[in-house]
Amino acid sequence: ETLFVQARFRWREDGKRSEPDKALPLLPDATIEWSKSNDPTSETGSAGFQPAVSGILPETSRASGEAADLTGENGATRAGNESSAGMPKTAGWKPALPIPNDDADASRTFDVSHATFRDLRLHRVPSALWRGAHKAAFFEPRPGTLRLFDRFNATVKALHAEWWERIETSEKFAQNRAALAEYQATLQPGDITLVGLIAEGGQGMRTANNARFLGYLEGTPQAAAIVNKKRPDWTKLWLADAEIAVRFRALLEAAGGDLDKPTKDSAAWEATVEPLRTEFPAARLGFGKTGLYRTVPKALVAGPTDFEFAWKERKKKLWQRWRSRGELKGFWGEKMSAARVTDAEFCETCIALQSWVAVENERRRKTNKPTLSKDVIGLRSAESYRDPKDAPRIATIYNGLSGRGQWVPFRKGDPEGNRWLANDPTFIEWGAENVTWFFENSGRPKTGMPVMRNAHLYLTSGVTWTAVANHVPMKARIQDPSIFDADSMRLTPVESVAAATAFLALLNSDIVSFLKMKFLKHTQKWEIGDLRQLPFVIPTPAQAKRLERLAELAMQAKRHAFAAEPPPDPLVLECRRLADALLAHAPAYLRPPAQAVTFQKPEDCLAVLECTVNWEAEKLYGVESLGPFDDF
Repeated sequence: ETLFVQARFRWREDGKRSEPDKALPLLPDATIEWSKSNDPTSETGSAGFQPAVSGILPETSRASGEAADLTGENGATRAGNESSAGMPKTAGWKPALPIPNDDADASRTFDVSHATFRDLRLHRVPSALWRGAHKAAFFEPRPGTLRLFDRFNATVKALHAEWWERIETSEKFAQNRAALAEYQATLQPGDITLVGLIAEGGQGMRTANNARFLGYLEGTPQAAAIVNKKRPDWTKLWLADAEIAVRFRALLEAAGGDLDKPTKDSAAWEATVEPLRTEFPAARLGFGKTGLYRTVPKALVAGPTDFEFAWKERKKKLWQRWRSRGELKGFWGEKMSAARVTDAEFCETCIALQSWVAVENERRRKTNKPTLSKDVIGLRSAESYRDPKDAPRIATIYNGLSGRGQWVPFRKGDPEGNRWLANDPTFIEWGAENVTWFFENSGRPKTGMPVMRNAHLYLTSGVTWTAVANHVPMKARIQDPSIFDADSMRLTPVESVAAATAFLALLNSDIVSFLKMKFLKHTQKWEIGDLRQLPFVIPTPAQAKRLERLAELAMQAKRHAFAAEPPPDPLVLECRRLADALLAHAPAYLRPPAQAVTFQKPEDCLAVLECTVNWEAEKLYGVESLGPFDDF
């Protein structure tokens, strides 16, 4: 039999938990959770602690080293009048719903029952329940938790056994994309799947030099701080250093700056910084390790026309290459390729050409002939054109921008831990020269080199989250089309299965955090591998529509919160209707507080919206009214 140990804690008068006092050994098939009490004179407070309860060796027995007789002939924990050993009188054991046993004998069930003693919850549970859980998770078998276990454990274990080796990393997901697409096409509303089977993602890039490539958008507080405070301070420091001053003035003059007003011309001032950084230590220049010094003119932020221009230039260059390379004559055969081609024809040719090279190289290997080089087609690794509508994005990712617009959004981890949206004004200079340097140096075994991961997901939208969340639910937020950082892990759901906004709403529900904490890993880290193993219930079209709308309203409220604006009337009207429904029909623990229904601030709207999200998630996951699911 397995013996479980429950740490014994005392609660201080300020309500905070102290360090464990001592361990209480438990008998087989018994668990216990001590409830918090702020009353130091209570029986569970810091004075007069009574440890003897069903399933736990009483003080007298522990002192003598003898086990107490707590069980009857059938092995059940005794509940009755207090014994001489200090056993308490408990309420009668109440049977819970039987839980199917998905071990060898499927006909068996786990019999779980509950009792209470004062403010303690007692459970009588076969230890095989936990041994049969995915990841052998040990959890308190409360009714809502058991219902989640009943509904999801067997399915999650089966899906994990079948698919995990094909989805545990972004690389393996990409390698098995065809099989996954076939599986995704079979999913119907109500089906249970894994997040990792319907959402692709991973880490992003590392620039190796954020200060050189990143900047803050003009008009934001961060940019204003650079222009009005940091630049004058840096400039004053440099001019006070005789050696730096000589070099700074020479660089500024060469860039067309004004020596009398060195910070007036932003571009000229910025042109001096990188040369100075290569010649003088950062500390001597007054720079922190990761501090940014650049600002981004709004006129230089790239838009759709800039992406389209990058695509036209890339298409022209590749088509000319394919028509002129002698190694590719076998692909064209007798036919003469046209000088011009439509976007659709180009994409068809790109796919066919890659297939031809693979077949041709296999044929050459069999005849011991030299194979065609990797760069014969001229595409970067993972660069491929399959969909004419997506071609401008692909061309921009792998070749950079060569027109007027040069900057695109860059998203890093959000240290403030925002939900729904982040307020990040960071951009990256994605010009052709920089992008060439990124890809040609990515992964080189040398200090200061960039790392490009999951580039095919750049400039798409998805969902990201705060990596560390201690005793609070997951903090997920939408990530608009951008280049994303290695510290900003993200997942993008397959569009045919779930919209990113519906996916975001579910990740921000208490249910998802509860599932992770109780059945996967009870740590403060939110790692992408854990999220991939979470159960995901396919919503009906109506459920998906409601989740999408709730996420849209939450993001709207968050924007007003960032701007320190009161919520607008249309937003308040929708939230008021949601609050009325919650107060009339939702479980008591999901009803919004009185302050929230005043709708004075955007945060009040968010409180109502998040209660509604939790209600929708409980319905979708089949545990409505069995919460609260807020134990993290």
